[in-house]
Parts: sequence; structure tokens; C-alpha cells
Amino acid sequence: MRRRITITTAALGLLALGLSTAHADASSPRVFTGSTSSPIEGGRVGGIRPPKAGPHAGSHGGTVVVDAHGLLVAERNAGQLVRCDRDGNPVAGLPLHLGLGEVIHDGAGKVFVADRSADRVVQVDPGDATGKGLAVARSLEIAEPHGLALTPDGKTLLVTSVADHQLVAVDVADLKIRWRLPLAPEPRGVAVSSDGRRVAVGFLSSSSLAVVDLATSGQSVRWHSLDPRDHVHIEEEDDGEFSSSFAALKEARSRFQVPSDTGRRQARNAYAVGFIGDDLLVAPHQLATPQMKFRPQQEMEDSYGGGDVSIPPLVHRVATIAGAGTATARVGFVQYAVHQPRALAYDAENDAMFVGGYGDDNIVAIHDASQELPFVQWQAEVGGRGEDACGVDGMAVQGDDLWIHCELSRRVIHLSRDRISLHGTRMDVSDDAWRTGPELAASLRPELVERGAELFRRGNDSRLSDGGALACASCHPEGRADGLTWRLGKTILQTPILAGRVVGTAPYKWDGQDEDLDASLHHTIGRLGGFPEGLRRRDFTALAAYITDMTPPKPATLVESEAVARGRELFVSKELACDDCHDGDKLTDRQQYPLGKSRLGAVDTPSLVGLAHSAPYYHDGSAGDLRTLLTDRGNVHDMADLDSLSERQVDDLTAYLRTL
Repeated sequence: MRRRITITTAALGLLALGLSTAHADASSPRVFTGSTSSPIEGGRVGGIRPPKAGPHAGSHGGTVVVDAHGLLVAERNAGQLVRCDRDGNPVAGLPLHLGLGEVIHDGAGKVFVADRSADRVVQVDPGDATGKGLAVARSLEIAEPHGLALTPDGKTLLVTSVADHQLVAVDVADLKIRWRLPLAPEPRGVAVSSDGRRVAVGFLSSSSLAVVDLATSGQSVRWHSLDPRDHVHIEEEDDGEFSSSFAALKEARSRFQVPSDTGRRQARNAYAVGFIGDDLLVAPHQLATPQMKFRPQQEMEDSYGGGDVSIPPLVHRVATIAGAGTATARVGFVQYAVHQPRALAYDAENDAMFVGGYGDDNIVAIHDASQELPFVQWQAEVGGRGEDACGVDGMAVQGDDLWIHCELSRRVIHLSRDRISLHGTRMDVSDDAWRTGPELAASLRPELVERGAELFRRGNDSRLSDGGALACASCHPEGRADGLTWRLGKTILQTPILAGRVVGTAPYKWDGQDEDLDASLHHTIGRLGGFPEGLRRRDFTALAAYITDMTPPKPATLVESEAVARGRELFVSKELACDDCHDGDKLTDRQQYPLGKSRLGAVDTPSLVGLAHSAPYYHDGSAGDLRTLLTDRGNVHDMADLDSLSERQVDDLTAYLRTL
């Protein structure tokens, strides 16, 4: 099967604004003049010369790896590890389970797969080029594993546990756990430096990366914030006849002033992390400004961010960190035209990094990636919408070959980079530069759910949000939550989890104003600045099918059973009576109650499913963690007599809530 791929050189202004490049002739690529570099926020951190080395085999995982026999692909929605040739033709499949995490290869024959929903990491015999011998060799139980990385000597496998919020170190020789490190909620990608000294972890709902000193067996951790220093500030101009506003970046408030979230920009969704060049840490992510203006204009009162449109509520960037894990680390950020970057690959020989957007199917080829002035040499659009969608979730590079995996179509796109030639400002692309392989395996999800998944992830669609800046998955990655509180008119509201909390919990929204899911979807798209009337009835049906099919978050497993039992007794006790409102399989009575001075008037009882993954807490996000909630230090009071709880009771109740 062949599919059109549009490749353009990227102009500075387009990339800086994160805009898509238009092309008039759909039958052939259109070439644009390019610039030398993109703006770097935070300063230059790369080297002045090309790197001397690069990452080792297995430095980080993904959904596609290259070995001597071809490709191995983790087909998440088919629940299979697929062996295919270098053109993306499937030759064999190894049945595992729906919702796979990453696959990794050590370059010497060892392959590991995170069988996420089965709570295990499996070592796989990769077999040969025909698929003969592809089989599970052995496995290790780890709660909801996702990210994988190997040390340079191949002796230690690092695994992120989503359910237990941990980094787990596994001895490859006997497949036994050596140590565990508690982390923030929602860990995903993990990578190891080429010197074997550091391991980095990215998160969905945290603004920081964790960098662990491996020599200390996880005892030493540094956190590197991806949040910019400068806030967004809205300036008003009124000449008596006309009024206008414009947005600009302004230095954050002094640490001696009362902190404010208004205008604060916050990083989220660091799915993929990696080390490039001479061990620079890179992390593609999104940057949100959820509270852009304190008092939005009347027409902005029910829109996300509540601010001026000259700075969008969401952009996408790549962070580059020199000296990661040290006190002298330096961070630089470059904004790129990829929506929801989830895929990362690096060619050390050419110092070229490839970043893929899950939400828009765009690939950017960043050259001189580990040097002072990285630049985009070309940009490729490898998918579209509906049946043409890709959903880029993984990439691999070897020599002149780049492979791109599509989660939604379950195909591999092979791009021969030596068939792309640059002549000054002109780019020529050979007709045989690319090939799209056939479907690797059938999805285990119904067709309507697949269609809903494509709509849910779709960025750059002005019917779904203002200018297409936001996708459903921007705030609800994997149906979960971004950990942010967004300004909606006069209120500030926390992003709730969708996965496992929608079926049987109507009405919807924090004040319960939407009586059913269809009304809630129409309302949300309107809030996003979209045009719900531009969507078809079957689009809403598909979105609802996908949302109601989402797998609930798994509860923590490493909790003390006796503490959990004591915590449950407290939860249902007459003194606290938490179960008066939080009862049933969804832990909600579906009623609304006035809560003190809440500007909502009444607040809908939220489901507590997946509670450990949904910080911050309360409708306004005023309780940053469960301990803050249980010690009554949020903005909501008098729901229960929390002041009477002892320290042990707080610990016990926390343990129980983590299992919901």
C-alpha cells in the first residue's frame, strides 16, 4: 500500500508558532525555503561541535525496534508483538495482551516487552526473519509496566510501574528485582545515559523529569522542572472608543510575593525521553497555560484558559538538558510543529533527532540536535484524519532508514532518507523514498471505538477546539488527567479522570450541569472554542464509545494490607461517613452539594475510581496530594471531621484511598 507523504522544509515563523504548513498540490510534495535555526527559550545548551558518541542500544524503549532480522513492533491495540520485515510487512505475531507498553532490544539478541495490562515484563526470544522461534522466554511480575530502558552493559533493565508510581531496577541475568524507587504519579518513558550513570523518567501529570543516580541504587534523585520562568501576562489597551488586549511573556513574580498561578505555564505529557549526542537529555512535551487571565472578558467566561488568543493555551516543545542530574544543569526549549509528541528517535552519526506527533501525524527532522543551534531540515506529514490517520507513537532509525509506527492504523511507514536530497532551498524527494506497509494485526477494539480514539487524539482541527490547539487527549492522555486546574470563567476547575469514571456517573461537569454524555461532549467542545455543529452525529457516537471503553486506572499494589483494612474501616465509619456520598462501584452518589464559598454554587460528587492517579484534589485542585486533603489543608472544608484524625489514621486512610 502506498500513501502520500508531504515533506516540507520548515520556515522559522511557522515552527515558532506551531502552525501547519499548507500545500496547494496534494499529489506531490511542496518545498519551502528553510531557516537556520528555531528560537531557543532558556539559552543554548548544546555543544559547539558534533558529538563524539551517541546512545547505546536499548537506551530507551518504544513501540518499534530494529534488529538483525527486521522489525519488532508492539501493537498495543492488537495485543501482539509483531515480527515484520524492514518494509513493514508482517511475518509473525506473538499474542500478548491489549494495551502493551514499550518494547526494547539490547542489540545482541535480548528483547523485553512491557505487557502492561497483564502486570508483567516478558523476555522474548526474537526468532528469525521468518518469525520462527518468536516466543515468550520468561517473565517477571511488575504492576502495570510501561517504559523500558537498559544500561549500556545490558545487565540492568529499568522499568516504570504506572500503578505503583515507581522505577524498578531488574537484574537481566536472573530477572529479579534489585531495587524500587517511589516516584510521582503517572510515570511513562525512561532512558539511560550512555555512561550508565543516570536514568531519566518522564511523567504525564508532573512538570518535572526525575533523574536518578544509578550508582546509588535509586537513593539519589534530582528533579528537573520543565516549567518556564516567565509567565503569560495580558495587557489591556483602551483609548476610550475601542479596547483591545494582547498577551506577552513577563518575568514571574518575586519569590517574596504571594505566588499566583495566573499566567503560569506548566509542562505536561512527557511520554518519551532520551539521551542524545554527548549525553544531553531530551524530553518532548506539551506546555499549557491553564489560567491565562484572572478576570476574563464576558465572551471568554466559558472557555479554557480564559484569556487572549494571541498566545494559545497549549504548545508543544522539546526540552534539552545539559548536565542532567547535576546542580549545574542547563535547560533549553524549542517549540516545534508537532501535536502531542510521543515518539522519539536519534541518529548519532548525523546528529539528527526525529520527533513524531501523535495528534497531527507530523514528523520533524531536527539536525545538529545536540549542538548549539539545532534546526529543522524537513518536516513530513505521514497521516491525516479518519481512515487516513496514523497516530505516530513510535520511531526507530538505523543508517539512512527511518521507521514510523502508527498506533491507529497499525502500520509501519518506512522512509529511506537517502532518497531525500537538498539543493540549497530546494528539496527533492524520490518517488520510492517511502513505503507504507499493510496492517500488522487486527485491533481488539470495536470499529466504533477505533474511530472515537482517532477523534479523541486529533489536534489541529478547528471543529474540536479554537484553532485546533487542544485535543481531547491534550488534557486527558490515555483518558487520564493532566494534573492541572483550568480557568473556566469565574471558576478554576481540576481536570478529572475519564477512564473508568464515565459509565453510570451522570450528570457530568463539576457542577453536574450536563445531564448525559452527549450533552457533556457538545459543551466541552464549545468550551474549547470548537464548533460542535461541524461534527456529525456518528462522531459524537464514536467519541462516547471510546470514552466509555477506556480501561480504569489500576490501583496501587504495594500497600500494607493491614493499613488498607484500617483505612477502609475509617472510610465507612459513622465519624467520617465518606461512603454516604462515595458509594457503589463508581464511588459516587451522583448528587450535587453546596461546598462553602464555591463559585460553582453546587459541586457534583466525583467518582473516586483511580484516585491515586488524579491529583490534585477537590474541584479546584486546592489539595495537591492525599495527605493535604486528609489534613484539611485544601479550600474545601467540613465534608468530614478530618481534624480528629491521628497521624496513623491519616496514613491508613491514605493507603486505602490509593487502592480505589
